[in-house]
Order: sequence, then C-alpha cells, then structure tokens
Amino acid sequence: MAKCFSITRVFQRLLILLFAFLCSCVEPYSIKSISYKSLLVVDGFISADLKQHQVALSTTAPINQPEFIPETGAQVYIKEDGNEIPLTEGTPGIYLTPTMQGIIGKTYQLFITTKSGRQLVSEEVTLKYNPEIKDLYATYLTNIPALGNKGGFQILLDTEDSTQQARFYRWEFEETWEITMPFESNYYWLGGNNVMFRTVPVSVCYQSDTTGNVIIQSALGLSQDKIGSKVIQTIASDSWKMQTEYSILVRQFTLSANAYLYWQALLTTNQTQGSLSDIQPGTVKGNITSLSDQDQVLGYFDACVVQEKRLFVAPLKFRSSGFVPTEFESNCKFIDYTLVPLDQIGAYYSNPLNANMDILAASGGTLYLFPSKCCDCTSLGTNKKPSFWP
Repeated sequence: MAKCFSITRVFQRLLILLFAFLCSCVEPYSIKSISYKSLLVVDGFISADLKQHQVALSTTAPINQPEFIPETGAQVYIKEDGNEIPLTEGTPGIYLTPTMQGIIGKTYQLFITTKSGRQLVSEEVTLKYNPEIKDLYATYLTNIPALGNKGGFQILLDTEDSTQQARFYRWEFEETWEITMPFESNYYWLGGNNVMFRTVPVSVCYQSDTTGNVIIQSALGLSQDKIGSKVIQTIASDSWKMQTEYSILVRQFTLSANAYLYWQALLTTNQTQGSLSDIQPGTVKGNITSLSDQDQVLGYFDACVVQEKRLFVAPLKFRSSGFVPTEFESNCKFIDYTLVPLDQIGAYYSNPLNANMDILAASGGTLYLFPSKCCDCTSLGTNKKPSFWP
C-alpha cells in the first residue's frame, strides 16, 4: 500500500531553510519581526490501491517551531464522478475514506467544512494512468559535484510510457540502512545494583528516512514519453547509510500539467531561499480555494495510480568502481574497558556523566563497560528487523 507524500512536511522543511538563513545573516535580524499568519494546509491523495485513503488537515506553524498542528472537527467528503464519499476523522487532523479503490479516468473533488464553518473546495482531478518503473539501480562515482566533488552513490531510475499518456512525473522514496556495531553490549542495567542479560541483540540496527525534497521531471516535448537515468538520491561514500547494506523504496506518481507546475513552484521555492526578496513558501498556490473568504489555502489534492519498486544495494560490490569502505567508529578499538564492581554499578550510573556507557560483559563480580556508540546500535536506530529485509 502506497503512503501519501506529506505536503505539510515540504512546507515545514522550507520554513526551516528560511529560518536558518535569517539566523545566518551578517547583521542580526529579529525573527519575531516577521508577521505570522496561520494558514490551513490540505494534503490529500486518492490512488488505485484498495485501502482507506487519507486527507490531512493542519495549520501552519511559526517558522522556528515547525510541527503538525491538526485541524480537528472538520466535515470532509470527496465526490467521485458526483457521488459523495464521506471521510471520518481518525487521529487528530487525519480524515479517512471507507476502504475503496480509485478508478483510472474517474474524477475526484474534495470538499471541506472546518469546525469554524469555513468552506473549501478543490479543483476536480482525474485519476491518472501511471506506467511501471522500468528499472531502479545504483552506481558509484568517484567525483560527484553535489557532494563537493567527493565519491558517492547515486540511485537512478528509468521509466517509459508507450501510450504517451503520462508526460509529467513525480517521485518520493523511503530508504533504510543497516548499522553494525564493532562490539556488542550483552547486559543492561535494571536499577540499583541489578543487571540483566540482553535477550535481544543490540549489535545490528536499522535506520530509515523519507524524501526530503521535491523530485519531478517532464517528458513534454520529447519524441518519446521516456525518462532515463533520473537521479532519485545521492549518498556520500562515508555515510552511515553505506556501512553494510542499503535499501530504497521508490514511489512514482504521474501528474497533470497543473499539478506539475505546482510541484515545480515548490521545488523553485526550495532552491531559492537565499534572500528576503526570494519567493516564500506561502506564495505557492495549490488547487484548493476557500469559498468563505480570500485567505490562501496551502497544499494540493490529487489522484493517480502509484507505482513502487524496491532496490537493495550491497556497497562492497562497488569496490571495482572505486568505492573505499569507511571503518565506522574505528576509534572504538583504542578505548579501554571501564571496570566497575557489580555492587557499585548503581552508584556508577547515578552519575549522569556515565549514562552513555553500556555493559559489555560480566566476569567474577566485575562489569566491563564501553561507550554506547561502540556497542549499542539502538542509539542510532531500531534493532527490530524490517519485514522486507532479507
């Protein structure tokens, strides 16, 4: 089941970039002097998957306090070729359809009445066809300008629509990587002078992240509706992501011409946050309008088939391309154990400065401690293996 990309997150990241710029000005600039107006953000999407589809309603947060502020108590429904489909609020601000499947060629329109009585409506959107992702693959280059001319990996994608219907594309991804510790903590502190043997290993963990930028491309004007070697993600060779094994799940969306212009505007906004005269995030207009007032509404409501493809990358297989593995936490080899008698471990951990130490082993009433960063991977991720991991 494909998840909807959070437009709210895009706006939050754009606001963070603007805040970072203001804080780096040569002359001090008071962030409090920027007028802040709370705007409604709508994030809705219908796919051809059989599931509960969602519409997220929230309000914008101040630049220096990015967070999801749910808009609760709204009445929300979607018209499918004129037939009304009511949505119910699940978690605060998240409105769900009944289990349903969007149909290619049918039109969908979103209607919202907020708790305050404000009425909003989206433009009609048609659920669009989407070709399968033809290929997803990784390459290693010894010199990538985007990484400061350092070596790194690129995740590339090929897609093609022989029917010439798609033309406008957008992608998002979820990436996961394995983290391995050079040593392993075998005990944990229970409190007092009590310790317990670990039944769940903490030597191997998994960390995940999602798309943080807008990835789009148009095949308009080309003789074929074909996209080749599209860069989806770039990863430095010394990144934790490429320590052991890496996986990426890419989702492909097709867009209407208007939707493409919307995402292009978001991309331009993201790339031009260099001065106060640049385009600001709030000026990106979506396809949702207010029938009750002239206040702007942020976000977009859309529909299309979602295509997915997963890739696993074993970095060591790229040695012949110039990849040199990084020895992560290599300094751990030169750290001495800290020896603590079992009957003194409670007193040891009562000192907050020792909170970053873990118990490697126990022998003869003595505990052998080591920095957590060298023996407990849960400080970097989760030790629960993802269901899709081999």
